[in-house]
Amino acid sequence: MTASTLGPQMRSALLRQISKNDTKKKNLLQKGFTLVELMIVIVIVGILSAIALPNFLSQSDKAKATEAKQQSSSYLKQVYAAYQEGGSTAEGAADGTGSIPCPLATVNEADKYFSYTCDPAAASITAEGTAKAGSLDGQTMTSSVDLDTGVVTMGALAAAAAAPAPANP
Repeated sequence: MTASTLGPQMRSALLRQISKNDTKKKNLLQKGFTLVELMIVIVIVGILSAIALPNFLSQSDKAKATEAKQQSSSYLKQVYAAYQEGGSTAEGAADGTGSIPCPLATVNEADKYFSYTCDPAAASITAEGTAKAGSLDGQTMTSSVDLDTGVVTMGALAAAAAAPAPANP
C-alpha cells in the first residue's frame, strides 16, 4: 500500500474506532435499572421492614420494663441489708426494713413509667405501669426478698386483675 491510500484507510478506521467509543460511553450513561429490578428491591425492603419493625417496637417495652425490674431489685436488696441491721420494722421507721423509702417516691407520677407500692414488713414491692408506659399501662409486677436467705424473687409483668363484677341479688 502506498502512503496516499494508507492515509484514508487509517482515517476511516480511526473514525470507526472513535464512533464505537462514543456509543459505548453513551450506553454506559443510559444504562439503569429496569422496572422489574426496582420492584424486586421494593418487595425485599417491604418484607424486611415487616419483620424488623415489630421486633424494634417491642424493644422499647422491654427497656421500660427493665426500669421496674431494676428499681424493684435495688429496693429489695436495700430492704434485706436493712433487715440484717435492724430487723423487720413498719414503714417510716428509723431503722430496719421500714427505713428504706419506696423507689421514685419523690418523682412526679406523670414523669415515670411505673408507680411503686412497697411493703417493707413483708419485704415486697409492686410496680404498676403508668399511662406514660404505653402498652405496659396497668400491668403489674410483684417482687419480694426472702429475709432469711436474701434471695430476691422477681415477678413477671402481667395485666392487672380485673375487678370482680358485682353480684346480682
